[in-house]
Amino acid sequence: MGTVTGSKFLVESDHARILVDCGLFQGLADLRRRNWRGLPCDAGDIEAVAITHAHLDHCGYLPRLVRHGFRGRVVTTEFSARLMEIVLRDSAKLQMEAAQHANDHGWSKHRPAQPLYDYSDVDRTLKLLDPVPTGTETALATGIRLTLHPAGHILGSAWACLTLEDGHTLAVSGDLGRPGHTPSCSRRNPSPARTYCSWSLRTATGSTSRRRAGPGSPAC
Repeated sequence: MGTVTGSKFLVESDHARILVDCGLFQGLADLRRRNWRGLPCDAGDIEAVAITHAHLDHCGYLPRLVRHGFRGRVVTTEFSARLMEIVLRDSAKLQMEAAQHANDHGWSKHRPAQPLYDYSDVDRTLKLLDPVPTGTETALATGIRLTLHPAGHILGSAWACLTLEDGHTLAVSGDLGRPGHTPSCSRRNPSPARTYCSWSLRTATGSTSRRRAGPGSPAC
């Protein structure tokens, strides 16, 4: 990957594909161009998305995913869902303004330049949001259950615990805040439990890694 922006992890089990986070690449042009690349699978084959928090580099690719055929649930916390409406509408506005500026001044090689997504894509995305309480297990996809735990990063932020039907678990941190907390953020809630798990993960670039987490790794 070579960067911490554009968080987007494809988790595959025997029965389902899900994404944990669905962020935009931000920063230099070489990074932003990655937003136009395809994912390692069809958007319509993804059953659900879990979002850890509402920063653009963790949720900003969702309208693009919907434009390409994703129609599943987007599971996150209530406060993240509320923040995402603001963040995604603002992002769409910037995408549309950039495309218009490129067309007005001729600096894009595309004729005409198109936005990555627009307001209509955001509207469809918001209809898929399914807020869930932290600390409560919910069915995310076939054979995969999700529990969101407070991460103390921003309002509504969480780390995700995925439990597979065979009992294996996978923890995805998102961004973690400090061990302390402010009045607007819940205290970060790590668990002292540890478990072994084997899982397959693919990044937005399509690279695949199979990892085994054990003692010392975050677990649910």
